[in-house]
Amino acid sequence: MAIERILIPTDFSETAQLAAIHGLYMAHLFKGKAFLFHAVESNIYAYTGEPLPMGEPAGSYAAEPETAYGQIEEKLHRVADEMTKKYDVEVITDIVIKTNSPAKEIAAAVKDNKIDIIVMGTHGAGGFEELFMGSNAHKVVNLAPCPVISVQKFAKKPGFSTIIMPIDNDLHSRQKVNNVIELATVYKSTVHILGLLETDDATDDKKFEIKLDSVEHSLKQANIPFVRKLVRGHNLAIEAMKYSEEVGGDLIAIMTGHESNYTGMFLGPSAKQIVNHSKIPVLSIKPEETTIETFDPIGGTGVII
Repeated sequence: MAIERILIPTDFSETAQLAAIHGLYMAHLFKGKAFLFHAVESNIYAYTGEPLPMGEPAGSYAAEPETAYGQIEEKLHRVADEMTKKYDVEVITDIVIKTNSPAKEIAAAVKDNKIDIIVMGTHGAGGFEELFMGSNAHKVVNLAPCPVISVQKFAKKPGFSTIIMPIDNDLHSRQKVNNVIELATVYKSTVHILGLLETDDATDDKKFEIKLDSVEHSLKQANIPFVRKLVRGHNLAIEAMKYSEEVGGDLIAIMTGHESNYTGMFLGPSAKQIVNHSKIPVLSIKPEETTIETFDPIGGTGVII
């Protein structure tokens, strides 16, 4: 994961501003470019004759379409100028009239701008929304072809000094290792290898220890400081978030789930729970498919299909 181009979607809300701080800080550390992106609803203008309050989130516009678009464009450029001066990075603005869902527009912007990673705010999800619709962040995680860091309102301080890397018995669980190593190298992080087991079978323990050994080996080779812990539980998402809170984690790195030729990428139940409820930023990474011949048991690349 070479991070050179970072997409920061914004609706000018508090969480979007926090995500922008994280994204700009990342661009500064990696010496990359930041793309500040906003999608304007094409059918939600309500003309009242009053100007748009510049301090309020975009979402419903008190002006005719042309005027509202100009106001949002002006605000986006102003925010970009402030970011450029504060973080000493190049900030490129992009604004579109939204015809698809926000997640689809963001995914299209990723392809158009050859984005390496998305950093975006999320308000989480619960109840009906979580069961049937999900948050915008989890829709973006599903659709975007690149890693996504989702930021909730609690993550006010940029930087990842403590990265939680849950490893379970899923075959693609180790694919996140190289991504975590790249971030940990630049952010000078300590990585917590959190082994998560759902069984009490001694045979599973031995196999799993070998898996954790391979992850530990990769971190040692990259000179990344680490902590290793094995926990048991039936809800892996809860165990990961609980452990993160105990050790003061700044980032949880997860794989999103499996890719199906019939349904496309979907967010697995544990990943969805973490994206929607984690109080610290979440790095979501899509697994790569491969065959049994090319599966790498040490580096953790590929998914056996």
